[in-house]
Amino acid sequence: MTTAVEPSPAGLLGGCSADADGVNAGMLRCPRCSSRLLSQKGLLVERSGADAALWTPKATGLAEAEPAPADQAESYDWSETTHPRWWMVEDVNDVDNVALTLSLPSPRGACRMALCSDCRCGPLGYQLDGDAQLWFAAGLLRQQDALLANDAEDFKMPDGLDMASLKAMIESGQATVAYKATFEERWLGMMLQDAADGMSVELTAFTEHEGQAGPVELSGKVKLGDKVVRVNGKSTRGCDYAAVLEMIIGAPRPLTLHWERQGNRSQEAARVSHADWKPRAGEAATPGEER
Repeated sequence: MTTAVEPSPAGLLGGCSADADGVNAGMLRCPRCSSRLLSQKGLLVERSGADAALWTPKATGLAEAEPAPADQAESYDWSETTHPRWWMVEDVNDVDNVALTLSLPSPRGACRMALCSDCRCGPLGYQLDGDAQLWFAAGLLRQQDALLANDAEDFKMPDGLDMASLKAMIESGQATVAYKATFEERWLGMMLQDAADGMSVELTAFTEHEGQAGPVELSGKVKLGDKVVRVNGKSTRGCDYAAVLEMIIGAPRPLTLHWERQGNRSQEAARVSHADWKPRAGEAATPGEER
């Protein structure tokens, strides 16, 4: 049913070795430049029919396929290839290296194409809009023995970029920091509000109960202004703060929140007293109410 993990430096194209739980047993690499994409992550899934199709956009009149800008999709043709085996990854944060295009109206539905972020080889898979999962066609990737992992070589800084430069990019807002935090508690101690972009929700304050800080603040990870982008893997894109609060309140624990931060953030704002969020029937809740 599965092939052995290939020990060679290049890896085996289409290798599908998985452990007893069906999880990738090795490292998956780009077929062109051998950049490491997945390290012992990804569930092997057999697919058929429409689910087995990988749709590739091609600009009309061009010799090579290239991703289409979302506002020019009508000028692109789509071709279909079938792949019976796929690696399903729960979240983009589980991927070592991937680039995602703008959302495209493909025959499968609105999605973003997954490419190698180093050499732009692809598409190697896709992510449907609104879904946390990424799908990679197993036949397009090389699988290598996990014992051959070399983090220093696989994740070295690009030429011309050092840690000081990267830190400066993050602090200036030129780079986005993505992270996740998991909580067991029902009360989290945070106040959310619609962000200025109209498409996201951000943290505007921490709250306290009987003088005690909440789990979000105590995690030490989350900063004021950080945006909630997923709740237990479900995208919050386009949701207002009330909808996101409903997702958080109704979600089972443990609860995993995915966050994004643009630029450096301070923690100077004082905490405010906790007040349960209780939307009134037929009325919108007051912006800034919290959980």
